[in-house]
Amino acid sequence: MARAPKTGYYFEPITERLVVVVEGASFPSDDHWAYVGDTIGMSGDEARLEVAGRWLGVDPDELFVEFDTDFERAAEDDERRRLEEAEGVIARHPTEVPIDLNALFEQAEQLKLAAQQLKLEKAMAQKLEEDAEKAERERVSVAERNGKPGELSATVSKGTKIVRVPKRRPKQRK
Repeated sequence: MARAPKTGYYFEPITERLVVVVEGASFPSDDHWAYVGDTIGMSGDEARLEVAGRWLGVDPDELFVEFDTDFERAAEDDERRRLEEAEGVIARHPTEVPIDLNALFEQAEQLKLAAQQLKLEKAMAQKLEEDAEKAERERVSVAERNGKPGELSATVSKGTKIVRVPKRRPKQRK
């Protein structure tokens, strides 16, 4: 029999049953049960309205919240589950997630290497930007030394001078 993965309201749409089931406890029947909400954050009336909103045609006034009060069956289920776990039939609790620590450590190492690579690439890009800015400053200073202020020029060979005049902005009409 299936067990509830967490405590809350569960609804079975065929028989239209709304039940409160505790985590790890088995459902009242082998039918398919849908989780409606947590009992802490939702009242019984809110659960009935939620069911009516999700399953059209279900009248919330005809629903009532069932509480599983068969403690003897619950105790038998719990004892049977403990015996099955001791025999190795049940490997883990339904809500547990198997964790592969070796895979996690390997992934952490890969992330460290990727972070180092990004730092190196960032440092290289910053160095290239600084070199480009330095070259531009040198080009402007050479141009200013060889020509008039505001005019960029460079000497190609002795006696030949190339002059580039910056474009003027057109006057804007008011």
